[in-house]
Amino acid sequence: MRRVAVVFGGKSCENEISVLTGTFVVNVLDGAKYQVIPVYLHTDGAFYTAKSMFSLDTFRKGNCESFERVIFEGGKAYIFRGGGKKLKELGKIDVALNCCHGGLGEGGGVAALMQMNGIPLASPELTASGVFMDKGLTKIAAKALSVPTVEFVRFEEAEYRRRGAFLLKNIQTRLGYPVIVKPARLGSSIGLTVAENEEEIKESLEVAFELDERVVVEKFLKGKKDINCAAYSLGGEIFVSEPEEAASGEGIYSFADKYLKDGELAGKTASKMQNTRGRVEVKGELRERIRMYTKTLYKRMSMYGVVRMDYLLSGDKVYLGEVNTVPGSLAYYLFCDRISEARTFFGSLLEDAIARLKTSEKRIIHTGILEK
Repeated sequence: MRRVAVVFGGKSCENEISVLTGTFVVNVLDGAKYQVIPVYLHTDGAFYTAKSMFSLDTFRKGNCESFERVIFEGGKAYIFRGGGKKLKELGKIDVALNCCHGGLGEGGGVAALMQMNGIPLASPELTASGVFMDKGLTKIAAKALSVPTVEFVRFEEAEYRRRGAFLLKNIQTRLGYPVIVKPARLGSSIGLTVAENEEEIKESLEVAFELDERVVVEKFLKGKKDINCAAYSLGGEIFVSEPEEAASGEGIYSFADKYLKDGELAGKTASKMQNTRGRVEVKGELRERIRMYTKTLYKRMSMYGVVRMDYLLSGDKVYLGEVNTVPGSLAYYLFCDRISEARTFFGSLLEDAIARLKTSEKRIIHTGILEK
């Protein structure tokens, strides 16, 4: 039986969303084939594990008494016992799955940890994770691959404090109003606002800078539609989903649109949460263009696991909005009609990661320079 570490949570505003994804995945994985170890990355930056983590109620009620610190070393997992004075080996980790949304968890931290430990990861690696965590860098990478994005301005808080008047004038000249202001490294539409004029953008920037020191300001597309498309790979072959129109209307696709209903979480699991999404079929040349952009980004950026691309459709033009290297519920709903199919789907990703690591291991050359 293979031992699987499912990492979720994170030192991020998206911690709770990640808990939804993580608890969903640990319960869906085939218990007959995998020994699943839930690993929670707390907002304090430490990793924890406990059998109680299989239940969402544990996190909803804040029942953390059973949590034990866990570390990874030499490809194995260990837990602290006896007040942190003793280590108990949990065993070799055969494969890991990243379910962290946002922060360093999604932005390359988990990928780097697993790579350093020689643990196969059924999720994107360090480079792609780091690039696509930043919406500004995402646009730069997309441009290099001839994938269109909405015109934007990107800057940091220190620069805004130093020459804010110039930046605001630049926004007015290059973009015009209205504009969308986004924290550059947050997802789930957290901190996303629309500004109609200079006074409003000043307020929007202050909100964004409370959450991130780097922001992206982009032109607002009136009447646009939000389109999602995902990809994954098995045995070197890339599979692309059908594009899906998110049920967002003409405004911004807000945090409430994605996850909340009448002020409460729309469902007890990540799967129910995702059922609040619309599924409008995208056809013809538009469908082919979106799927081509998705495959191009996935292939050229050497990605693995499931990655979801979010697009904006305005008239007959399509623009890449952002890339989610750890999408909600791992975007299983774009490939599976039933939750029961997700078990096989996730299992195939785990097995592919194990096979991929075996074929990618390279010899390290001893140069002898220190001896000479």
